[in-house]
Amino acid sequence: MREIAVVDYCSPIVPPTVQPGDTIGLFCPAGPIRNMQSVQQGIACLRDFGFRIKVAHELQEQTDPHAYLSASDVDRAEELQQLWQDDEVAALMAVRGGFGCLRLLELLDFTMFRDNPKLLIGFSDLTALLAAIHRKTGLIGLHGPVVSTLANSDQSSRKRLLARMTGDYSSCPGNSDVKILRSGTATGPLIVGNLTTLIHLIGTPYEPEFTEAILVLEDTGESVYRIDRMLTQLSCCGKLHQPAGIILGIFENGPGTPFDDIQYHCLCNRVLALTEERNCPVWSRYGIGHGTFNLALPYGMVGDMGSGGQLRLHPEQAQSTGNRSL
Repeated sequence: MREIAVVDYCSPIVPPTVQPGDTIGLFCPAGPIRNMQSVQQGIACLRDFGFRIKVAHELQEQTDPHAYLSASDVDRAEELQQLWQDDEVAALMAVRGGFGCLRLLELLDFTMFRDNPKLLIGFSDLTALLAAIHRKTGLIGLHGPVVSTLANSDQSSRKRLLARMTGDYSSCPGNSDVKILRSGTATGPLIVGNLTTLIHLIGTPYEPEFTEAILVLEDTGESVYRIDRMLTQLSCCGKLHQPAGIILGIFENGPGTPFDDIQYHCLCNRVLALTEERNCPVWSRYGIGHGTFNLALPYGMVGDMGSGGQLRLHPEQAQSTGNRSL
């Protein structure tokens, strides 16, 4: 196990921005490709943005129904680090999520990430990498669509992704469905991600710092009682009493089947009950998740919850590495 010092949470680092003409490295850190068409469509979107594409290995569809990893742990870790060290690659974007990022964390050289800052893009299982890299280096990553979901993301989500990739953090409006469950204001670094994945980082060296953070959560394929169990665990270990504010995104029973109103109401009531003593602001139905609406948010950047569901970002409170130049 590598022993890497943890940086001060008050000093997050914004990696270099990317611009049309730059190269995006694509990698598979978790599950195998199941739908090559969706990957090809996502690559087409990136090219429409003006980016070039580079892969360490040929992307191939997996037909074995029992395989749940794209490659061995060593091969997946080496793929990530090879692209990260490639001077031609300006940023890295995951092809898909699934499961497997947690298995890589003990194999990664976080000093290399810190000394050669780049933007990492992904969501779902990528929460583990976004959280671990920020914990160990201070680097701010981008919680947003992966390649295989990009083409099916709505126009506002694709527009937001491109803006964030190119360094535009000027505004961060939510979607029209955002509801204020408990009013108030809050300021803190954004912990954005998949609830199940975040839960499995608790007690590890990669656990996020929840104190005075803004916690933004989503999940898919989990029933209400399982979500309740995970939220209760967060509460029992003291983590749910630490955030300055909480934002609930989209929760689904499975792909394409979001919680109905009764299920979502149950979820919201449980969060309000567990945070009653903390009395922090709580929003619901923010546009992040596994559906077509997945607004990119910078993991680790300071933001504040204002009125009307507007999340304002503060890139000036992070160290900037500027624009990328070769």
